[in-house]
Amino acid sequence: MSTADLLGTSPDRPADPPRAAGHAAGERARLLRTAGWASVLVFLVWLCQPILVGVLAASGTDDSPDLAALEAMQWVGGIEAVLFTGIGVAAVTAVLATWRLVRSTGEGAGTGAQVGAVIALVGATAWFWVAGHSLSMYTSIGAGLAEVSADSEIQSASLQATYLAVTAGLLVVSIGSSGWFLLLAGPGHRAGLVGTPFRVVLVALAAVPFAQVAVPFSAPWPLMVAVLGSLVVGVALLLASRKAGRGADSVPSSAHGG
Repeated sequence: MSTADLLGTSPDRPADPPRAAGHAAGERARLLRTAGWASVLVFLVWLCQPILVGVLAASGTDDSPDLAALEAMQWVGGIEAVLFTGIGVAAVTAVLATWRLVRSTGEGAGTGAQVGAVIALVGATAWFWVAGHSLSMYTSIGAGLAEVSADSEIQSASLQATYLAVTAGLLVVSIGSSGWFLLLAGPGHRAGLVGTPFRVVLVALAAVPFAQVAVPFSAPWPLMVAVLGSLVVGVALLLASRKAGRGADSVPSSAHGG
């Protein structure tokens, strides 16, 4: 009889199946909760932006402000930077947690899944681009507009270019969200993260951001769908985490080391 047998262990013995099953079920539930709450947080933090816009509109702020107008509301840049950064952190967390879930079931090996994950991650990180550009107007570089020209119209034109850069970042967010929705609708569906009816919803959400192409010079409203879609996905993942949690609790006690 070997020493390993006397000690009740063996280096070649496979992991205890019930224990492994319990760990996998618990990890799945945890990742679903993480992705779900992060997705909901994207929407909740974004809600602060319309409130901020409403406050600025009520104060009589010009839609095309010059440097003097920016100096009168210096606090806006910092608030927007914090909000957009917070959204970015939540969005990246949601995408990475979703990707870990997909990979844990073996559905992440395909090229399509990997491309979807990369597109989703690019869209999530674009929030940091938006945060940086929103803050850039309130730096010493923005204050340098006075040295470029004292003409308020020229200053407004320069600031308009920054607004275009911010909008470009938001459109990247919108397009990138399609990768996330399709990742969930394809590999995520095969991994059991979402059901068939919700898969149809995800495909529809993925198509909406490209409506901007069909209506030139229209308002960038598809971003709203990306943010609202994040809320819908978050709720769905949280519901799935409750189901996964019940499954983990039903694993025999030996799976938990009992």
